[in-house]
Amino acid sequence: MAGVGFRLNKMFHKGGVSTDLLAIAYSVVISSGPWIITTISLWIILSLLKITNIYFNIAIVYSFVYSIIISGLFIMFESRRISDLIYLKQYKKIIPEVMGMLLYAILFAILFLLVFFLFNKHELWFVFSFSYLVISLLTLWIISIASISTDAVNWYIMAYLVMGFFAIIFSNYLGSENNPLGYILGYAFGVNIGTFVHYVITLVYFGTKMNITFEWMKEIKKYWQNIFIGFTYYLALWIDDFITWYSKDFGEIPLKGFHFSFIYDSPMFLAYLTIIPTATMFILVLETRFYKTYKLFYDALIEGYNYSEIVIRQKDMEKELKFDINLTVRVQMIITLILFFLNEMNLLPFVSEMFKSVLRLGLIGAMMNSFYLMIMLLLLYFDFRNEALFLNIMVLLINSTLSIIFIKNFGYYTLGASYSFAFAIGTFLGYKILIKKVQNIVKIEYYRQKLAVENGFYLYYEDIKKLMEEQK
Repeated sequence: MAGVGFRLNKMFHKGGVSTDLLAIAYSVVISSGPWIITTISLWIILSLLKITNIYFNIAIVYSFVYSIIISGLFIMFESRRISDLIYLKQYKKIIPEVMGMLLYAILFAILFLLVFFLFNKHELWFVFSFSYLVISLLTLWIISIASISTDAVNWYIMAYLVMGFFAIIFSNYLGSENNPLGYILGYAFGVNIGTFVHYVITLVYFGTKMNITFEWMKEIKKYWQNIFIGFTYYLALWIDDFITWYSKDFGEIPLKGFHFSFIYDSPMFLAYLTIIPTATMFILVLETRFYKTYKLFYDALIEGYNYSEIVIRQKDMEKELKFDINLTVRVQMIITLILFFLNEMNLLPFVSEMFKSVLRLGLIGAMMNSFYLMIMLLLLYFDFRNEALFLNIMVLLINSTLSIIFIKNFGYYTLGASYSFAFAIGTFLGYKILIKKVQNIVKIEYYRQKLAVENGFYLYYEDIKKLMEEQK
């Protein structure tokens, strides 16, 4: 997102409180805009318009969960592939390849939904509308990755605003308490319009050959880790919810196959909202301060500077990285501590005494999750894919194991504890791995280079010595 960094640097260089605040607001919009817009539009639908139909509520929650987890199999790989095509200036290949990935994603989603509804029978109208909404959201996530790659950030946010607006209008206009099909399809149609805007943005900026290609499949062998990085992260994020939903003490089943836990879901949703400061600070420091030192270091490697100059730039990059991480952590900790105190004093709106204990652990967990995500993205920034995948699998296993143990043995007061422990462990270990890798980045980058030697047969020195002795 070099275009984002250019805009932010330009704002900060102007000086003045107003431009600094504008840069911060711009970072909020970039990092959390789609999330904020989607949340507000759903709040308007559910609270202001008072649409409380159980079929609609279930369809909304589960379609977001399923579409996000399934998209995890594709979006990390998609991001990497688009980056490669942009670097190679092969812009017209982007849409055809994204369409190819989208086709596979939709087929995977359809297969999953067929199996799900095979074991959980429902009326045909609900099966159709729910499946359509899942596929609509899945399409949005995948197309929007191509849209944000254009660096047309303003239009990217506009696409989500359009989506939110039409989702509200269509849901309210097409549905009624006796017609939940209209609610679900209305929201899906709003998503479709937003997706179309994202597609047009990509088309205008990149152009296309107007076909679907599967050339990207050749790169799977090279970037196979990316397929599982997104999937395992989203699964690690949701696994404690699934286990709580299916527990006999805290789970509810309003419809067959669809589980909830009101006592857990509501406070955890509020806790997730608190990570916006980390997302904002991450964009600010990554695209302004850190990227400068990162680029200087890699320019020195590419242009063949002498070793001492490369080491100096590596040290500067490492120092800047530590400072930026610490700055982001401090800001988020202040926000979390304030909210933690307000929760303890019963001063937070929408938080009853019943939610207080869960929110307490949820705030800590959300903070650690935000730090973990920052570390994981930085690992991917340096292309340490194996390490990112290892961390995700570890966090997934810890979160799932501890969720089962805590719910079975300790009950209500440990709801959210597994989430907090898992991401805290992942954060500390991930930070250690990241810093160790950056400290050895010169050696690592040289080892990554291909040797400029011809293919053939090579002998080790010991083998040559042995051959010489045999000839004697």
